[in-house]
Amino acid sequence: MSISGIGTAAEISIQPGTSVIQTAVNNAVSGDVIILKPGTYYDNVKITKGNLTIKSYSGNPEDTIIKAKISTADVFRLQADSIKINGLKISGATATRCSAINLSSCRYCAIENNKLLNNLRGINLLYSHWNMISKNTAASNTEYGIVLGNATANTISGNTVSSNARGIHIGNSDSNTLSSNTVRDNSVYGFYVCGKSDKNTIYNNYFSNTNMTIKNGLYNAYNTPKTAGTNIVGGPYIGGNYWAKPDGTGFSQTAVDNDGDGISDSAYTNITGSVYSDLLPLVTSGSPGPIPPVASFSSNVTSGNKPLTIAFTDTSTGSPATWSWNFGDGTSATTKNPVHTYSGAGSYTVALTATNTAGSSNTTTKSNYITVTESTPIPKLVADFSGNITSGNAPLNVAFTDKSTGSPNSWKWSFGDGTSATTKNPVHTYSGAGSYTVTLTANNTAGSSNTTTKSAYIKVGTVTPKPVASFSSNATSGIAPLTVLFTSTSTNAASVSWNFGDGTPVVTGTPVSHTFTNTGTSAKTVTVTLTATNLNGTSTKTGTITVNPQPVLPVLPVASFTISPTTGVTATTFTFTDTSTNTPTTWTWKFGDGGTGSGKTVTHKYTTAGARTVTLTVTNGAGSVTTTKSVTVSAAKLPVASFTVSPTSGGTTATTHTFTDTSTNSPNTWNWKFGDGGTGSGKTVTHKFTKAGTLTVTMTAGNTAGSSTATKSISVAAVKPVASFSYSPTTVKKGTTITFTSTSTNIPTTVKWTFADNGATASTKTTTHVFSKTGSFRVTLVASNGAGSSTLYKTITVS
Repeated sequence: MSISGIGTAAEISIQPGTSVIQTAVNNAVSGDVIILKPGTYYDNVKITKGNLTIKSYSGNPEDTIIKAKISTADVFRLQADSIKINGLKISGATATRCSAINLSSCRYCAIENNKLLNNLRGINLLYSHWNMISKNTAASNTEYGIVLGNATANTISGNTVSSNARGIHIGNSDSNTLSSNTVRDNSVYGFYVCGKSDKNTIYNNYFSNTNMTIKNGLYNAYNTPKTAGTNIVGGPYIGGNYWAKPDGTGFSQTAVDNDGDGISDSAYTNITGSVYSDLLPLVTSGSPGPIPPVASFSSNVTSGNKPLTIAFTDTSTGSPATWSWNFGDGTSATTKNPVHTYSGAGSYTVALTATNTAGSSNTTTKSNYITVTESTPIPKLVADFSGNITSGNAPLNVAFTDKSTGSPNSWKWSFGDGTSATTKNPVHTYSGAGSYTVTLTANNTAGSSNTTTKSAYIKVGTVTPKPVASFSSNATSGIAPLTVLFTSTSTNAASVSWNFGDGTPVVTGTPVSHTFTNTGTSAKTVTVTLTATNLNGTSTKTGTITVNPQPVLPVLPVASFTISPTTGVTATTFTFTDTSTNTPTTWTWKFGDGGTGSGKTVTHKYTTAGARTVTLTVTNGAGSVTTTKSVTVSAAKLPVASFTVSPTSGGTTATTHTFTDTSTNSPNTWNWKFGDGGTGSGKTVTHKFTKAGTLTVTMTAGNTAGSSTATKSISVAAVKPVASFSYSPTTVKKGTTITFTSTSTNIPTTVKWTFADNGATASTKTTTHVFSKTGSFRVTLVASNGAGSSTLYKTITVS
């Protein structure tokens, strides 16, 4: 690693290796630029620092290759703002939800000029906003090329998204701009917009896919105003999109363009069944023009002794038709895949310009790509090799290593089972049992060739069936700490591993013992998983273990109680309340006078005076404990009766009077007589008098010592009645007996009824009357007492 720069920001150059990019990121500060020299890197890079740049030295993704160190993580995971990724070829993130580049809650990042190949997802934007995704190639990814989830205000421009399962997916994402992208040959669908994605602008894109899924959303637009300028298929105006299908039946492939402006004479309505239309869909004359090429190339070698013959391979995209090569030594070529020999030592820069039939071209340059050194004498060529393993059961994977001397530059292997290889260090799988003779022929640049043969070198045994996992245990439940012995009874297993389901590390081997714990108060069940493995696969078996907590042993109670009141007389009701600790379950009381009780709270009344010892015995599962307290009981004294009345004056028969006992010496019974025939009981009572005048109220207070009586005179004034009455039935018919009832208030002492149909009268509270003729007749009620009288008239209709 080399670092150059002034101040805190620096350029950090690194060479190919494993985890070297993550190390550089860990050591970087805001503003640093990490430059990757050509070669292959193995890494999974997590970036949580903002304002970093990671780019290739050459600017060419073909010579700076980043492969996932582990396939179950993103190759690049961005979790900060203002990060730039440029000029890399990224692959190998194949597990669930893994991406070549994953932007998680990022802003203002720029992902440009990268190739994202053979991942689960190419570029994934999740909760990320205001990012630029441009000029990337996302191809052969098994789930998505580019996917947006809850992402807003991003720009997706100039990308090529092809041969993925799904091309570009916009899910729950708003206000994004997608333009100048080529989306073609994706197997499930090319372009998807979900129904909760709003305010997105999609224009000047080339779509050529069998399926497209565009749902409605709100305020999405599929074209911009018609503007002069070369569009994605070479037309003179930019407006909408080019809608094609691989079989040539797409809208843009069949639309009419009579005015020749490269835009269909009619809108593309109801785009894939949505409510939207492309008002300015692009067309071309005849079939669509080729996509602009993106030049790239590789070579079989990049260094060696002179004369160095190199085979160059064009890997450009966009269907170039012509090629112009500059080999950096004054020579050139125009074939697609030229072979060139460098005769002098030095470093050579190679450039390729790829041009398509529409005249569009693109150039890529690899600086100092070829290094040629002076020739050295070539030692005698002697072929030799080894295998990392020479025996085992099928399928048997053998990694062969070339050990030839004499600088071989080509190899031909024969594995003895009818197959061959030409790489230096091949890996071969033998699928059938037997003994195999392996032959290697090595060649060098001097034209020398040598062959070595190793007879019966590889011995492959019978194919082993896949394992079947099973196990037994000496217990399936018990009290913690619970030690269980597990024994694998699996068949065809080369190795076994155990996951005990309680967060402890996985262990291998059989038999194994494991101790389960439980610090809670209730039983817990854990799932034990056995994984059996051999060369043909794995098998799992699960079982459950119930771990019960240690039983909680009871603790002996600590007895205590309270008495209320603490002193009293023989008429007093004492309340005894348990205040013991450690959860007693039974209580036995002895009150010192022969009386007993049970329960947490009890009451007792003593019949004789004296000092008493109260005993409480409390019990739980741990045993019994007794405590005592003394209580003094005095002889009861004869009450001295007295009481108050409210109000003391001004009351009427409509007034509710309140009578309150104020007697001394603790009476426990009270009998009231109100002088109007009414009575009551209790310490405090209320009464409404039923007659006026001066009335004598008597209260008798009693306890075990006897009783005492007090009297008071109460003046009660009468209140003028309010006459009212009802009658039944309310529908009155001639000859029917009608019952009239006074409902007058304020205690009238007399009532008088008058019936106008025949002049009849009555003086009882309830009376009856029979109307002998039909018509309307007045019924009069006069209610009277000492305060006056009240009259009510009602007219009765008789039918």
